This record gives sequence, C-alpha cells and structure tokens, in this order.
Amino acid sequence: MLKVDAEGGKQAAEAAISESEATSSAPEPPDCKGQVHHVISRPIAKALNRHPTLTGVYQPRDSRFVTRAVDEAAHCGYQDWHRKVDEEVVNWLDTHKSVTAKEFEAFLRSLYSRPSLRARFPHGF
Repeated sequence: MLKVDAEGGKQAAEAAISESEATSSAPEPPDCKGQVHHVISRPIAKALNRHPTLTGVYQPRDSRFVTRAVDEAAHCGYQDWHRKVDEEVVNWLDTHKSVTAKEFEAFLRSLYSRPSLRARFPHGF
C-alpha cells in the first residue's frame, strides 16, 4: 500500500471525492445487471478522509476493493442494505481511531463474509 503524507493525501482524497460525486450523481443506474460493487463508497471515503490514521490511504470507489453482485436484485444503485453497510463502516471508523490499514481491511473482509452479504457477493471482495 502506498503511503502519502497526511496533508497531500487529504487533498488528493478530497479532490477524488468531489470528482466522484460530480460523475455519479444519479442514484440508480439506467441498466444495472449485477453491478460491480465498490466497497469504499463515497460515505466511507469521506469517513476515511477524516480518519486520524487512514487519511490518504484509500480513494472513493477504490478499484482495489470491488466485487460483483450475483444479480440485479442483489445490487442496483444505492439500496437500503448498502446505506446500512456504509453506516456500519463509518461508525466503526469513528470508534476505532488508531487502526492500521490492515486492521480496517480485515474488518471489511469479515463484514463481507457475513451470510447476508455473501448471498449478494458470493466471492466476497
């Protein structure tokens, strides 16, 4: 994983979040058929950007953290289950202020190993 200084990383992350928001403002894609799912969503990226130890390590919709949904019903746009997962990850980040990237990624892998998410994303991420 590439390390960057905190200020430069924060600026890069803020720019990436702004770009991501500008290019994906529609909540539901017009033709989704088992979408690619980005584990580092915009809300999670914002929380990471303000995190004391993880600022600058991840980008919104980071291509290193993607998986494909089993079908359209499993993932199409920003569904309720997705908002709840994002909320859980953001809350976890808010209560774990001194975690390493390795610990954060282990948390994400455990989250995506749960039966409810494994049913949507059989290969985890």
